[in-house]
Amino acid sequence: MAPKLKKLVLTGAAGRLGSYLREPLAKMCDELVSSDLAADIGTLYARETYVRADLSDLAAMEALTKDADMIAHFGAIGDEAAFDAILQSNIVGAYNIWEAAHHNSVRRIIYASSIHAVGMYPKTDFIGTDVPHRPDTYYGLAKCFAEDLAQMFWDKRGLEAVCLRILSCAKVSSARGRFMA
Repeated sequence: MAPKLKKLVLTGAAGRLGSYLREPLAKMCDELVSSDLAADIGTLYARETYVRADLSDLAAMEALTKDADMIAHFGAIGDEAAFDAILQSNIVGAYNIWEAAHHNSVRRIIYASSIHAVGMYPKTDFIGTDVPHRPDTYYGLAKCFAEDLAQMFWDKRGLEAVCLRILSCAKVSSARGRFMA
């Protein structure tokens, strides 16, 4: 069994994925620091604290990730939006997370990427994890940026990252949904 983490940081704690992850992540560590822009995320779990912080603020990300063992970076605008909004939250925000992690000697980042990073491939094609990026939106383009940022920080600084290309996190309520899961 893997050793328990001392401090785990979760960005995007008020979002759909983040809200699903808070409880199980709190059980994996001595301290879960959940973060988002929301004023409140509701009842906190044992060993969980909440810090309201903006991903586009590097100093805030450095403070948030101080002494962290790992970051689960699920924070961002979670769908297509105007480019300026995506730029600040998803692109500058990703850079700030990786830069803060490097400054604070964080070991690993788990990143919530998206199928939108390769969304322009025909749906009838089978694609592997090694296909070139083909984003279908500004949102998908930001996911490509963060995946490439993760690779660069690994190559240059040895900062580990796992990039999860998530298809969907909607609750399964039909036979078709079970097939897709």
